Amino acid sequence: MASLARAGTQQAPEWFGSAAQGIAFFPVMMGVYAVFYSAWWPFAWGYAGAVAFALVLVVAVVFLLRGVAQIRHASSFPNNPTAEDERLGKAMGLLNSVTHPIWMLGSAVLLMFGQGRWALPLMVFVIGAHFVPMARILGRKIDYLLGPVAMIGAIVAGMIALDPRVSWLVVCAVAGIGGAVATLCYAVYMARAYRRLCERADVAFSGSMSRRSP
Repeated sequence: MASLARAGTQQAPEWFGSAAQGIAFFPVMMGVYAVFYSAWWPFAWGYAGAVAFALVLVVAVVFLLRGVAQIRHASSFPNNPTAEDERLGKAMGLLNSVTHPIWMLGSAVLLMFGQGRWALPLMVFVIGAHFVPMARILGRKIDYLLGPVAMIGAIVAGMIALDPRVSWLVVCAVAGIGGAVATLCYAVYMARAYRRLCERADVAFSGSMSRRSP
């Protein structure tokens, strides 16, 4: 029988705190990314873009609140990483240390040489590409789907960027579509993943931080 750790009025398996804290923040992070990706739409497409951005902003706020609730909930349990948690953490740390500097440094170089219109497509493509090895590391099939969604958006934006008559704002807006769709879908998936984790551990979580006795 798995050992139990007490947190407040709830009990949970010893592994729960580490697993929960490892995914609780994803809705917050994905919501922030989605706002950034969609922030270009009003500048590129006027009223229609503003309406679309406002919708994304509302959804992002919902995920922000959900993510904060998850973080608060997860932090009330002891964090006792297993050997598998540590292995995954090291693998993801290595992946992020390789992929994120690519688009950061690449964007800086593009801006330095007056080619900033390619910066956001590069960012979206690299972040989308890093979903693929992430899927293998974490064993999440959803990453195999959402990674290419972001990459396709970046490729389409890159093709548009080849035409100098097209505003760089439009290029960024198109790239942002792929990024926003991928990140919002990922936020939905990870919010559901947190609830499924709680159900597997028989831990109460309402999403609004109200608790019941187990």
